[in-house]
Amino acid sequence: MKHKLLHIITAMLLCLAGFSYAQPIAAGGNHSHFVCTAGIVQGVGTNFSGQLGDNTLTDRKIPTNASGLTGILAVGAGYSHTVYLKDDGTVWASGSNGYGQLGDGTTVSKRVAVQVVGLTNIIAIAVGDNHSVFLKSDGTVWAVGWNTGGQLGDGTTVDKSTPVQVTGLSGITAISAGMFHTLCLKNDGTAWATGGNYYGQVGNAPLFGTNIPVQIDVTGITKISAGATFSLFLKGDGTVWGVGSNQYGEMGASNPGMNYTPFQIAGLSGITAMCGGFLHSLFLKNNGTVWAIGDNNYGQLGDGTTTQRHTPFQIAGLTGITAIAAGKYHSLFLKNNFTSWATGLNNAGQLGDGTLIDKHAPVQVNGVCFVALETEEHTIENSVSVYPNPCHEQLSIQLNDYNNTIAEIYNLQGQLLQSIKLQSSNTAISVSDLQTGVYLVHLKNPKGTIVEKIIKD
Repeated sequence: MKHKLLHIITAMLLCLAGFSYAQPIAAGGNHSHFVCTAGIVQGVGTNFSGQLGDNTLTDRKIPTNASGLTGILAVGAGYSHTVYLKDDGTVWASGSNGYGQLGDGTTVSKRVAVQVVGLTNIIAIAVGDNHSVFLKSDGTVWAVGWNTGGQLGDGTTVDKSTPVQVTGLSGITAISAGMFHTLCLKNDGTAWATGGNYYGQVGNAPLFGTNIPVQIDVTGITKISAGATFSLFLKGDGTVWGVGSNQYGEMGASNPGMNYTPFQIAGLSGITAMCGGFLHSLFLKNNGTVWAIGDNNYGQLGDGTTTQRHTPFQIAGLTGITAIAAGKYHSLFLKNNFTSWATGLNNAGQLGDGTLIDKHAPVQVNGVCFVALETEEHTIENSVSVYPNPCHEQLSIQLNDYNNTIAEIYNLQGQLLQSIKLQSSNTAISVSDLQTGVYLVHLKNPKGTIVEKIIKD
């Protein structure tokens, strides 16, 4: 095994804190999905358009396998369609297709996943209500489906059934999709948005929106999340900012109604991940706890009530959480012991507990596979950044508590390629000898292990 030369980064660099391209769980309109360690996908809930991809139109109360899919790295769920990212960089989709959101050149719904045409080297996916967005390894963004608000960002408002390139974007590292809009994060810490702006979700753009990307007035961003009609931004200091609709408190007690100027959401710190739903938001802290805010008519906030909450609060009983997902009226949580939990509306069985009864506090999903990113993940209780992603010549690792931490790089076949002990809170590793593709970085110390997926371009 060849050890790589390390050197210390002395300049202040943009960090994508805790960034990962993979989405191991996804919550849609009334359906939920889980990426299994074996690379298959299981789904549960409504299936009227084939969004579970199991070659039926039968709703499921217990998770069922999507047909014919293997090597899946990520899954995204829309109102009634589902998108799957494979480890070969291709994208597949099933479910509703009335707007062309499956990207197969038709507007015919599919019960079994079909390949999205013309896409290669895809490293991330994002799914809105009726459109789908794709990030390529070269930093460009592509989109397909419903375009009434300009959410495809191609300079038109015409729906597309095959992917088109989003205009004027490069150096993109993350994407997210809402009901009428799309968010993109650049490698300089800026966020860009395109689409309908009916609630201010695109920021200081024309009232009715834009069909080409415009910059949001927030900087130093490490993560983005598009709710239905609002946008969330995580900054490098662990604070969260928002813009757009706040009619149900989905962005806190401050600034009710519609907001066209980003503002900081009070009461949140140490946040490492966030997820905007239809009318509620979820936030994952660096200690593995989950905080929630917004509409709660069906118990989607998991506090045992159906009371709307305008101040972020910790969801009781959830610890060791590694991933979160917010659907229309339900929420999903992945724990570091591979179990999945859910709360909220359950009219189609989307909580996966074998019933059709709404839950006001998290219940365990029954019969679901082990859900993890290839290997077990634990929460290391401080901020970790692995960037840039995609990387080319070198990979930088920022970890405040770097003492006794080993960085290991594996390929997707599980072969250990590098193993290095971190010598600083800011360390760079040469990756010039790695071939183009997807790799796993394991950061191990006495507090546990965190796994990050990286792309070598």
